[in-house]
Amino acid sequence: MPKAGGALFMAAATDVVWHVSEELPVNVRALGREDLRQVSHLHRASVRGWAPRRASWTGSPTFLVSLIIGIVTVVLRLSYAATAPTDAVGAGLVKGSGHFDVTRGAPRAPGAWLYVAVGHGIAVVTGLSAVHSLVLLAALASAGAAALTCVAGTALGGLWVGIGSAAVVASAPVSWFAGSTVSAYGFETVIGTLLIVLARRAWPYRAHGALAVAVLMLGGGVRLSIIPAFAFLAAIAVVASVRTVGQLLATVAAGLAGLAVWLVPVVFIQPGGISVWLHAVHVQISDAAHQSSVFVAPAAGTVTNIGTFGGWSLVSLGPVVAVGLVGVVALAGARIVTRHPAGNIRLRIWSRPSEPRAGIERPRYQHTGAILGAAVIPPLALVTLGQFAGGGDVLWYLAPVTVLMLLPAGRLLHHRSRGVRLGAAVVATVLVAGTVGVNVQRFVAGPGILPASVMQHHRNWWISQRRYQAPYADTDAAIRAADRR
Repeated sequence: MPKAGGALFMAAATDVVWHVSEELPVNVRALGREDLRQVSHLHRASVRGWAPRRASWTGSPTFLVSLIIGIVTVVLRLSYAATAPTDAVGAGLVKGSGHFDVTRGAPRAPGAWLYVAVGHGIAVVTGLSAVHSLVLLAALASAGAAALTCVAGTALGGLWVGIGSAAVVASAPVSWFAGSTVSAYGFETVIGTLLIVLARRAWPYRAHGALAVAVLMLGGGVRLSIIPAFAFLAAIAVVASVRTVGQLLATVAAGLAGLAVWLVPVVFIQPGGISVWLHAVHVQISDAAHQSSVFVAPAAGTVTNIGTFGGWSLVSLGPVVAVGLVGVVALAGARIVTRHPAGNIRLRIWSRPSEPRAGIERPRYQHTGAILGAAVIPPLALVTLGQFAGGGDVLWYLAPVTVLMLLPAGRLLHHRSRGVRLGAAVVATVLVAGTVGVNVQRFVAGPGILPASVMQHHRNWWISQRRYQAPYADTDAAIRAADRR
């Protein structure tokens, strides 16, 4: 903490600046805006640099690294791009880009109107086919998801956590497959990670809440289930930033504007209007619930849904969960061996000293655990209690779970012992690199994410059952097979 004689000033960017003064310190965080106006004249003359220089985030290491990750990701996605839809959902999206009608499966309700409309716009401007335009848009979304995962991971656990999480998410076969095919699945990762960043960095009297609500409602135009899945993240940003009635009204207006961007065109474009669209959405949700929901579906359908969710989650997240468990054990061991308990174990694991505004106590709802809980629990409830359709649904929670699993190892990189820091950096980086290598190998060379040897020699295992979509074929082999059909 700064010594006495410093005055705390909240910069317009995301850092905290202390100006040395001969007067008593004034903690502006504890003052309202009116109070600040009343006392500001007492310090403007004695404190030089009252107006802080705005730090350029575009020149920060986080921005540069995330930009590189995004560029590499989009190149890889387009290198394995599909030339034809890989499933019936993709075929409906292609059909819908020419004539939108959810009653005819063009596309399947609710319709992903923003995705097909922007894809159609790309086709008109560039002359690409509908398939290539939609694949290009999916690749850009996948690259944005990887880049934003880096930003979110850095905000929650440091730059190493951000880079490691982005590398794992970018290389994950389910993410690679969605970004190289006609698919709207990658957009939930984009929306989710962006809302994590806004929730973490939200600050009183700023526009984080309005932006979060607008992003949430806009995401509903790609996948309607984005709204209930990430509503809690948006709520954190709103609670942390909105302080006046005017800001609350602006936040509501931003949400309505984000909703209107896609809902108004749907009302006019959908044959039959809004009533037909709402009926199609209701039928789609009802059919899905009666197939797999724990509330209304038969027991067999519920078991199949839970087994499918578990199988896809294990093959997609198993390696990074193993890294997380190793990190937890290593962190506990390091605390015992080095005898540096560092007080509160929660702060020991879940905070990072290099984070912007790390010296300022955050409300509990902005702590890392609360934000990751809001990012993971609602999507998990959505797919386990509702319907887990396939590998693309892993993207609901892939990024936040990956960040969560890398936090213990990332915390070790800030250990007081230099030997622990160096050892943790080497071992953790090797483990993450190994996870990335396995992901790449399974997508590029495997017929499925699950190795063929497991399918052959352990047919009775739950994870090997075709009932649960084994061998989980979100790989390049499936893309090439669809192209040949």
